[in-house]
Amino acid sequence: MNPQIISFSLTKNINKFFTLNTFVVISAFILLFLLTDYERKELLIAISLISTGIIVTNFYMTKRMRKSLDKLIRHSFEKVESQLYFDELTSVYNRKTGMNRLHEELTRSKRTGKPLSIGILDIDDFKKINDKYGHLVGDRVLNHVAIQIKNSLRGCDVVARYGGEEFLIILTETDEIHAISALERVRSQIAKKAIKVGNERLYVTVSIGVTEIGFDEDPVESIHKADLALYKAKRNGKNKVELFLKYTKNRN
Repeated sequence: MNPQIISFSLTKNINKFFTLNTFVVISAFILLFLLTDYERKELLIAISLISTGIIVTNFYMTKRMRKSLDKLIRHSFEKVESQLYFDELTSVYNRKTGMNRLHEELTRSKRTGKPLSIGILDIDDFKKINDKYGHLVGDRVLNHVAIQIKNSLRGCDVVARYGGEEFLIILTETDEIHAISALERVRSQIAKKAIKVGNERLYVTVSIGVTEIGFDEDPVESIHKADLALYKAKRNGKNKVELFLKYTKNRN
């Protein structure tokens, strides 16, 4: 919900509130005028009842307005948060948030002394999928892969769309051996889950590069190492998980 809609909604509610109050006050004066022939005691009772009605009405309307305002503001903040931190298509973190989380987890890893590993996942032959089935199916594939990644990992692990058909996976408190095992589970889960496209069942595969991050290592350098391992997985036939080897110097 954009700010214009919020402003319009708030104004509409406020106008309703004042209109109702005006109506109640005018009605009260008319009623008092009609009651002027009554005895003073009866007039006071009438005034008390009308005043009570106004107080109750104001309280009820104020409560309704507060709830409406709270709902609108909460919805607006959630929308803004979603746009700032999450990828709209896949509902995982966007690249900027993913990198921020990587810095946070590396800081935590240094403090606790526990290992930290990352993976770069790339959908195999994604361009061919787009060319054959169209970009709408391509979007479905991206969303499908994101769901399978999240379903295959722990709640404490982090998934972000790194760019295009690539995803950054951050495995907390995980060394490279256990990282390979976890990401192999991700690869296998994606490979065996089909996407229904018309009468056809579309199977996709992914390649993943893995590296364990040193405590004093630059996160950008860690991404580069995982990327080198990813290219190795691509060269070795795709649909594979490969670990960055410390003696690897380039992609050739």
